[in-house]
Amino acid sequence: MNFIFQHLDVLWLFVALLVVKRHQRVWALGFFVFCMVMMRMQIELMESTGFSHGFIGLLDYDAHTRGLAVYSLAYVIYLVLVLFSPYARGTLLMAASISVFFAALFTSMIVMCL
Repeated sequence: MNFIFQHLDVLWLFVALLVVKRHQRVWALGFFVFCMVMMRMQIELMESTGFSHGFIGLLDYDAHTRGLAVYSLAYVIYLVLVLFSPYARGTLLMAASISVFFAALFTSMIVMCL
C-alpha cells in the first residue's frame, strides 16, 4: 500500500495523455515529469533536515502528503489551462509550463515548511 501512495502522482501522466492534444504531449509530459522529480527532491530535502512534518509544525501531514496535494492542484490547473488552449504550441505552451511549474515549486515549499 505504501508503494502505491508513493507513486500516486504517476497516474497524472495517463490523465495528461488523455486530455492534451497530440501536438502538446511533449510539453505536458515534460511538465509532469519535472514536477514529479522536483516534488521528490523537496521531500528528500525536508526529510534530510529531520523536519518531515514542517519547520513550524502547523500541519500534521508529512511532506509527501503535502507535496501530493499541492502538485495535484498544480496538475489540475495545468490541465485546465491546456484544455482551454487547444491551439497553444511552442513558446506559449513552454511559458505556461514553466510558470505553473515555478508556482507549484514555491507554493509546495511554503506548504512543506508550515
